[in-house]
Amino acid sequence: MAYSQKMIDAVTAAPKTPGVVLGRWAIYLDFPVTKIAKALGVTRQTVYNWFTGETEVFVGYQERVELMTKVMSSSKTAEEAWRKICDLYNLPA
Repeated sequence: MAYSQKMIDAVTAAPKTPGVVLGRWAIYLDFPVTKIAKALGVTRQTVYNWFTGETEVFVGYQERVELMTKVMSSSKTAEEAWRKICDLYNLPA
């Protein structure tokens, strides 16, 4: 599902934080929030809050968020990124 223009604008306008950077890559790849939430073990609302800079990424999740951002930035498609994330976090594809 594509991101709404409202979400794209909010992410674009937010100051650069780890959560916002993750959001920018997710939008670029059209990577679903549900998969990010599943891989990180948080709610979709938490991911949206990180994307818009409404809340900071919790300390316990920072390393995983940064790793997920690296995977997304080195992937050409959302499917490729998801396969890599599943491998990293030992999730079923």
